[in-house]
Amino acid sequence: MKSSTILHKLNTAIMSCDTQETARLIELGLTNNLSSQEIMENVIIPVSKRVAEKFRGADFYIPDVLFAMRPIKTGLAVIKDLSPQDVKHPCKIVVATVAGDIHDIGKNLVSIFLQTNGYHVIDLGVDVPADEIVQSVEEHKPAALALSSMLTTTMGEMANVIEILEKNRLRRSVKVFVGGGPVSENFAEFIGADGYSPHAPEIIDLVNKCL
Repeated sequence: MKSSTILHKLNTAIMSCDTQETARLIELGLTNNLSSQEIMENVIIPVSKRVAEKFRGADFYIPDVLFAMRPIKTGLAVIKDLSPQDVKHPCKIVVATVAGDIHDIGKNLVSIFLQTNGYHVIDLGVDVPADEIVQSVEEHKPAALALSSMLTTTMGEMANVIEILEKNRLRRSVKVFVGGGPVSENFAEFIGADGYSPHAPEIIDLVNKCL
Protein backbone atom coordinates (compact mmCIF):
# COMPACT_ATOMS: atom_id res chain seq x y z
CA MET A 1 0.00 0.00 0.00
CA LYS A 2 1.33 3.46 -0.90
CA SER A 3 2.34 5.81 1.90
CA SER A 4 -0.16 8.42 0.74
CA THR A 5 -2.95 5.83 0.85
CA ILE A 6 -2.00 4.76 4.36
CA LEU A 7 -2.01 8.38 5.56
CA HIS A 8 -5.40 9.01 3.95
CA LYS A 9 -6.93 5.88 5.47
CA LEU A 10 -5.39 6.74 8.85
CA ASN A 11 -6.96 10.19 8.75
CA THR A 12 -10.35 8.60 8.03
CA ALA A 13 -9.95 6.01 10.79
CA ILE A 14 -9.16 8.63 13.43
CA MET A 15 -11.99 10.93 12.38
CA SER A 16 -14.32 7.89 12.51
CA CYS A 17 -13.07 7.10 16.04
CA ASP A 18 -11.94 3.65 14.88
CA THR A 19 -9.24 2.87 17.44
CA GLN A 20 -8.41 -0.62 16.18
CA GLU A 21 -7.98 0.52 12.55
CA THR A 22 -5.90 3.50 13.71
CA ALA A 23 -3.44 1.19 15.47
CA ARG A 24 -3.32 -1.21 12.49
CA LEU A 25 -2.63 1.56 9.97
CA ILE A 26 0.11 3.15 12.08
CA GLU A 27 1.83 -0.22 12.43
CA LEU A 28 1.46 -0.71 8.68
CA GLY A 29 2.86 2.73 7.97
CA LEU A 30 5.88 2.27 10.22
CA THR A 31 6.69 -1.05 8.55
CA ASN A 32 6.30 0.56 5.11
CA ASN A 33 9.04 3.16 5.62
CA LEU A 34 6.80 5.93 6.93
CA SER A 35 8.55 7.69 9.81
CA SER A 36 6.78 8.47 13.06
CA GLN A 37 7.40 12.16 12.38
CA GLU A 38 5.67 11.93 8.98
CA ILE A 39 2.66 10.23 10.55
CA MET A 40 2.41 12.84 13.30
CA GLU A 41 2.92 15.87 11.07
CA ASN A 42 0.63 14.68 8.26
CA VAL A 43 -2.18 13.12 10.27
CA ILE A 44 -2.01 13.08 14.09
CA ILE A 45 -1.38 16.78 14.67
CA PRO A 46 -3.81 18.12 12.01
CA VAL A 47 -6.56 15.77 13.21
CA SER A 48 -5.91 16.69 16.86
CA LYS A 49 -6.38 20.35 15.95
CA ARG A 50 -9.62 19.62 14.06
CA VAL A 51 -11.02 17.63 16.98
CA ALA A 52 -10.09 20.43 19.41
CA GLU A 53 -11.76 23.02 17.19
CA LYS A 54 -14.88 20.85 16.89
CA PHE A 55 -15.50 21.00 20.62
CA ARG A 56 -14.21 24.49 21.33
CA GLY A 57 -16.91 26.88 22.53
CA ALA A 58 -19.68 24.35 21.96
CA ASP A 59 -22.09 22.52 24.22
CA PHE A 60 -20.71 19.02 24.60
CA TYR A 61 -20.36 16.15 27.02
CA ILE A 62 -16.91 15.26 28.35
CA PRO A 63 -17.39 11.59 27.32
CA ASP A 64 -17.81 12.79 23.71
CA VAL A 65 -14.42 14.50 23.85
CA LEU A 66 -12.75 11.48 25.42
CA PHE A 67 -14.28 9.21 22.78
CA ALA A 68 -13.08 11.48 19.96
CA MET A 69 -9.55 11.62 21.40
CA ARG A 70 -9.29 7.86 22.04
CA PRO A 71 -7.90 6.86 18.60
CA ILE A 72 -5.36 9.69 18.78
CA LYS A 73 -4.12 8.51 22.18
CA THR A 74 -3.99 4.93 20.90
CA GLY A 75 -2.06 6.06 17.83
CA LEU A 76 0.49 7.94 19.92
CA ALA A 77 0.97 4.89 22.15
CA VAL A 78 1.64 2.70 19.10
CA ILE A 79 4.11 5.23 17.68
CA LYS A 80 5.92 5.46 21.01
CA ASP A 81 6.19 1.67 21.30
CA LEU A 82 7.37 1.07 17.73
CA SER A 83 9.62 4.10 17.13
CA PRO A 84 13.39 3.65 17.48
CA GLN A 85 14.73 5.03 20.77
CA ASP A 86 18.26 5.90 19.62
CA VAL A 87 19.64 8.48 22.04
CA LYS A 88 21.87 10.89 20.10
CA HIS A 89 22.05 13.71 22.64
CA PRO A 90 23.71 13.36 26.05
CA CYS A 91 21.22 15.60 27.86
CA LYS A 92 17.98 14.47 29.49
CA ILE A 93 14.63 16.25 29.24
CA VAL A 94 11.87 15.89 31.83
CA VAL A 95 8.33 16.28 30.50
CA ALA A 96 5.12 16.68 32.54
CA THR A 97 1.59 18.00 32.56
CA VAL A 98 1.22 20.13 35.68
CA ALA A 99 -0.94 19.42 38.74
CA GLY A 100 -4.69 19.63 38.25
CA ASP A 101 -4.52 18.91 34.52
CA ILE A 102 -5.06 15.42 33.07
CA HIS A 103 -4.65 16.35 29.39
CA ASP A 104 -1.88 14.27 27.86
CA ILE A 105 -2.07 14.43 24.06
CA GLY A 106 0.04 17.58 23.74
CA LYS A 107 2.56 16.27 26.27
CA ASN A 108 2.72 12.92 24.50
CA LEU A 109 3.35 14.61 21.15
CA VAL A 110 6.20 16.61 22.66
CA SER A 111 7.69 13.47 24.24
CA ILE A 112 7.58 11.53 20.98
CA PHE A 113 9.06 14.38 18.92
CA LEU A 114 11.92 14.67 21.41
CA GLN A 115 12.49 10.91 21.53
CA THR A 116 12.46 10.46 17.76
CA ASN A 117 14.98 13.29 17.48
CA GLY A 118 17.39 11.50 19.77
CA TYR A 119 16.70 13.04 23.18
CA HIS A 120 16.49 11.02 26.40
CA VAL A 121 12.99 11.83 27.69
CA ILE A 122 11.73 11.24 31.22
CA ASP A 123 7.93 11.49 31.00
CA LEU A 124 6.36 12.04 34.43
CA GLY A 125 2.79 11.83 33.11
CA VAL A 126 -0.15 14.10 33.92
CA ASP A 127 -1.44 15.90 37.00
CA VAL A 128 2.08 15.97 38.43
CA PRO A 129 2.55 18.00 41.65
CA ALA A 130 5.17 20.75 41.55
CA ASP A 131 7.22 19.13 44.32
CA GLU A 132 7.37 15.87 42.37
CA ILE A 133 8.54 17.69 39.23
CA VAL A 134 11.26 19.49 41.19
CA GLN A 135 12.28 16.21 42.84
CA SER A 136 12.68 14.67 39.39
CA VAL A 137 14.88 17.58 38.29
CA GLU A 138 17.04 17.07 41.37
CA GLU A 139 17.25 13.32 40.81
CA HIS A 140 17.79 13.14 37.04
CA LYS A 141 19.65 16.44 36.54
CA PRO A 142 18.06 17.13 33.12
CA ALA A 143 19.19 19.90 30.81
CA ALA A 144 15.57 20.92 30.23
CA LEU A 145 12.10 20.68 31.74
CA ALA A 146 9.06 20.85 29.44
CA LEU A 147 5.75 21.69 31.16
CA SER A 148 2.29 21.43 29.63
CA SER A 149 -1.01 22.98 30.70
CA MET A 150 -4.26 22.91 28.75
CA LEU A 151 -6.37 24.73 31.35
CA THR A 152 -6.29 28.38 32.40
CA THR A 153 -6.90 27.18 35.95
CA THR A 154 -3.63 25.20 36.02
CA MET A 155 -1.30 27.61 34.22
CA GLY A 156 -0.23 29.03 37.55
CA GLU A 157 1.32 25.66 38.44
CA MET A 158 4.04 26.39 35.91
CA ALA A 159 5.03 29.50 37.84
CA ASN A 160 4.86 27.44 41.04
CA VAL A 161 7.35 24.91 39.64
CA ILE A 162 9.77 27.67 38.65
CA GLU A 163 9.45 29.27 42.08
CA ILE A 164 10.25 25.99 43.85
CA LEU A 165 13.20 25.42 41.52
CA GLU A 166 14.50 28.85 42.57
CA LYS A 167 14.04 28.08 46.27
CA ASN A 168 15.93 24.81 45.87
CA ARG A 169 18.73 26.51 43.92
CA LEU A 170 18.04 24.34 40.87
CA ARG A 171 16.76 26.97 38.49
CA ARG A 172 20.10 27.84 36.90
CA SER A 173 20.84 24.20 36.14
CA VAL A 174 17.77 23.56 33.97
CA LYS A 175 16.01 25.28 31.07
CA VAL A 176 12.24 25.50 31.51
CA PHE A 177 9.99 25.34 28.44
CA VAL A 178 6.21 25.76 28.60
CA GLY A 179 3.32 25.13 26.24
CA GLY A 180 -0.35 24.23 25.95
CA GLY A 181 -3.61 25.68 24.66
CA PRO A 182 -3.99 28.75 26.91
CA VAL A 183 -0.24 29.40 27.31
CA SER A 184 1.32 32.31 25.41
CA GLU A 185 4.79 33.72 24.86
CA ASN A 186 3.93 36.68 27.09
CA PHE A 187 2.87 34.34 29.88
CA ALA A 188 6.10 32.35 29.49
CA GLU A 189 8.15 35.53 29.84
CA PHE A 190 6.05 36.70 32.81
CA ILE A 191 6.70 33.54 34.85
CA GLY A 192 10.38 33.45 33.91
CA ALA A 193 10.39 30.43 31.59
CA ASP A 194 13.26 30.07 29.12
CA GLY A 195 11.07 29.30 26.14
CA TYR A 196 7.58 28.78 24.78
CA SER A 197 6.44 26.28 22.15
CA PRO A 198 2.97 26.88 20.67
CA HIS A 199 2.96 23.55 18.81
CA ALA A 200 4.61 20.20 19.52
CA PRO A 201 6.88 20.06 16.42
CA GLU A 202 8.43 23.41 17.34
CA ILE A 203 9.82 22.00 20.58
CA ILE A 204 12.77 20.56 18.63
CA ASP A 205 13.95 23.91 17.28
CA LEU A 206 13.43 25.48 20.71
CA VAL A 207 15.43 22.79 22.51
CA ASN A 208 18.21 22.78 19.92
CA LYS A 209 18.48 26.56 20.11
CA CYS A 210 18.51 26.80 23.90
CA LEU A 211 20.70 23.77 24.60
